[in-house]
Amino acid sequence: MIITKDLVKIYRGGVKALDRVDIRTPSEGIISFVGSNGAGKTTLMRILAGVLKPTSGYVEVAGVDVVREPQKIRERTSYMPQGSTPPGFSTPYQFITSYLMYRGFSYKEAREKALEVIRLFELENIMMRRCSELSYGTQQRVVASAVIASDADIMILDEPTSGLDPIARRRFWAALYSLKRRGKMILITSHNPEEIESISDYIIVMSRGNIVAQGDLKSLLRSIEFKRVIEIYSEDSFINIYEEKLKTETVYRLRNMIVSYYKDEDQADKIVDQLSRDGLKIRIRPVSVTDLLLLRGEYLYEETD
Repeated sequence: MIITKDLVKIYRGGVKALDRVDIRTPSEGIISFVGSNGAGKTTLMRILAGVLKPTSGYVEVAGVDVVREPQKIRERTSYMPQGSTPPGFSTPYQFITSYLMYRGFSYKEAREKALEVIRLFELENIMMRRCSELSYGTQQRVVASAVIASDADIMILDEPTSGLDPIARRRFWAALYSLKRRGKMILITSHNPEEIESISDYIIVMSRGNIVAQGDLKSLLRSIEFKRVIEIYSEDSFINIYEEKLKTETVYRLRNMIVSYYKDEDQADKIVDQLSRDGLKIRIRPVSVTDLLLLRGEYLYEETD
């Protein structure tokens, strides 16, 4: 379980990365922290991993007071920092094996677990190549594989899919999902809420150092009063026309796009039919965690990959 109370982190120059953050999560499963870049996710992960001291406030992870006993939590945690890659001279097999031996596994155990996780993350065809020859996304998969193979009580993965292509991302989430039943606590950060909704047991939505919402996916979606979202893409002149037409609805203008929310699904379908006849590029979708940020006036709508 993660518990924080009035957690604050202020960097030099007065930049407040976390602003009185209160969290209480389940004791196991996949716990996801989502929000756009600059939301405070990485700062929070570093504090939870015991590698960064907060300015003030209380933080407890798995019964350990992280501020008072950072070394104790580091012993129980396997942490993948954002953007981390393995040494270029090593192979994935060598890196994972060495990482596990550093964490206390015997040479035999490390080799066996390295091969196991390499199969899980489908790295067999590159396991003996130098990491410097691999793409950035593949190198990230190698580091994430080492963290998962450690079998630590708490695994922290900060933006583990940021360099992965869509297919590799899906394989990564599928592999991670298969580990959920081991009773571990897996912490994941992402700036793309939709890609992790299906695997998360608990989601914490962050923006500008604050907690916007937290809970399981069903409870978060229930908190949104709308059922359907229509996104309209067009040039500025057309956007202005349709923004005016949809004024009676809950509408947001985001660059060359309008996002409009509807409580009545039938009404949304009728509007889609009307707009489609006008030849507009339209997307209709159910509400998602992303909409919590936008509806509460927090989401900056940064471009993400």
